[in-house]
Amino acid sequence: MEDSIARTPVLRRIGHKSSSLFAPVSIIKEIFQNRFLVQNLVRREVRGQYRNSSLGYSWTVIEPALLAIVYWFLFIMLSGNPDEMYAAWVVIGVVVWGCFAKSLNSATNSLAGNIRIIHLVYFPRSIFPISSVGANVSISLMSCMIIIPILLIYELPISIHLIWVPIGILMAGAMAFGLGLIMAPLNCIQGDIRHIVRFLTRAGFFLSPVMWTAEMAKERGTWGELALWNPMVTPITMVRHGIEGKAVDLPIEIVGSSIASIILLYLIGSIVFSRYERMAVKYL
Repeated sequence: MEDSIARTPVLRRIGHKSSSLFAPVSIIKEIFQNRFLVQNLVRREVRGQYRNSSLGYSWTVIEPALLAIVYWFLFIMLSGNPDEMYAAWVVIGVVVWGCFAKSLNSATNSLAGNIRIIHLVYFPRSIFPISSVGANVSISLMSCMIIIPILLIYELPISIHLIWVPIGILMAGAMAFGLGLIMAPLNCIQGDIRHIVRFLTRAGFFLSPVMWTAEMAKERGTWGELALWNPMVTPITMVRHGIEGKAVDLPIEIVGSSIASIILLYLIGSIVFSRYERMAVKYL
C-alpha cells in the first residue's frame, strides 16, 4: 500500500480541519481530489482478495454459481418448493446482501487495519472506508455475471430494465459506506464494535429479503408490510426485477425511504467520522 501512495501524484496534505457541519461536502471533496489514490487502493484490495488463487477472479462467479446449485437442491429437490426460480432469487439476494455486509465489515475495520499507513503519512482518512466499499462493490458487480446463465436457463428477456442491477448494487454499497463512516472511528476507540457489526450483518441476513422476496412479504399481511420498510428491500428487489425484465414493483414510499436512508446515513456518518477520526487515530 505504501507503494500505491508513493506513486499517486494527487495525494494532498490536509491542513486545517473544517467544521464537522460541512463534513458531508468535505468528504466528497477529499475523495474527488484523491480519486486516483482511491482507485489504486481499490485495485490493490481486489487483487489482494484473490492473491495466490489459481482461479483468481473466476471465484466471483463460481461462488454464487455453487450457491445456486446448493439452493436449487435444497428448495426444489428436498422441499418441493413450487417456484422453480426461488433458488435464483436467493442467490441474487445473497450477492446483493453480501455486497452490503462485506462492505460494511471492511469499512468498519478500514482505519484499524491500516495503522502503518496512517502513522506513516497524513492524508484524508476518509479514503480508507470508500476504498474498502469500492473494492467490495467491484467484486459484487463481477459476481453479477451469474445473471447470464440465469437469463439463459429461465429464458428471461434481455431488456433495458437490467440497468436496475448495477443501481441496486451501488445502493447497497452506498448504504454500507454511510454506516461504515460511523463505525470506522468508533471501532478504533472500542474494538468490540467490529464484533457487534459482524453479528448484526449475520442477523440482518435473515431480516432482509435474501431468503424471501417482496412479493412473499406482501402476502403476509401486516408483518409483511412492515418488513418492506427494511432499507435493503429496495436494492435487492431492484436487482431481481431487473433480471426479470420488468420495472421495480415497489410502493414509491418504500423506494423513497431506502433512498432517504442512504442520504441520512451519509450525512450522519460524515459528521461522526469528521468529529472522531483524529481521536480514533490516537487509539491505534
